[in-house]
Amino acid sequence: MNLLITRIFRIMWLLFFVLLVFLDRDVFEVKVGLIFFVLILTAITIVRALESKKEWGEIVNELDEDEKELFSHKS
Repeated sequence: MNLLITRIFRIMWLLFFVLLVFLDRDVFEVKVGLIFFVLILTAITIVRALESKKEWGEIVNELDEDEKELFSHKS
């Protein structure tokens, strides 16, 4: 399921760039539509990044103490 969502998401970005290149950007409605489309894609990207951070945090918490040192932010 996750792979399907990833593929659809990538196709949506590709569609955005195709629309950006080929649509007439002099029309106000097209401008608004493209801005709305990129805002939706940006929101989805942020949600996916936060979810990925949460998943990696759970994986790191399951590690042993020795292995956790590899992922710590301390210098």
